[in-house]
Amino acid sequence: MVPRAWLILALAAAGVCAGAPAGAAVYAMVRADPDAITVMDPSAVEAVPGAAELRRAYSVTVQKNLVSGGPQHPGYVRTLNEYDCAGRRVRWKSFSVYSRFGDLVIHKDNPDEAWAPTPPGSEAEASTRLVCDHANKWAGMAATSLSQLVITLMQAWDDAAPLPPLQPVRPAPLKTPPGKAARKAARTS
Repeated sequence: MVPRAWLILALAAAGVCAGAPAGAAVYAMVRADPDAITVMDPSAVEAVPGAAELRRAYSVTVQKNLVSGGPQHPGYVRTLNEYDCAGRRVRWKSFSVYSRFGDLVIHKDNPDEAWAPTPPGSEAEASTRLVCDHANKWAGMAATSLSQLVITLMQAWDDAAPLPPLQPVRPAPLKTPPGKAARKAARTS
């Protein structure tokens, strides 16, 4: 893992160990790598009406770059998933992609009702464990709101962005005070 990712994870763990500040919520981290962190709010998991084994929950993936290649464009993806706790399966219902400033980039609803398996070690398996078993093998992150958490994570990546190269600068000409320029002109005439 890249040292910067270790720093982010260490700060997250320190926040959990120190306890949540007053009015803060604890968000579960279900995936973390150098370019993306996925969090979920365990308190926002909902039962699907009429289906005792089904649950519905949002995940938010904060990404260092929403596009491949080119300059860095951080943002986040909010995904609504449904979980079949009995069958250990998951399906996404919709997702929305937002810029770092909260502008909606794209929204898509899933027309496919098919379920997908949750392979061991995958993000789907980690989120299924959180939603269905209330178990989280990852750390948690405390913040006063999910939006504050998203902003904080994007700012952590901003610090890692390289500075632009230094540009050569010519020194500005020395300015002489107006009174001094007039006296100099008077002496030379």
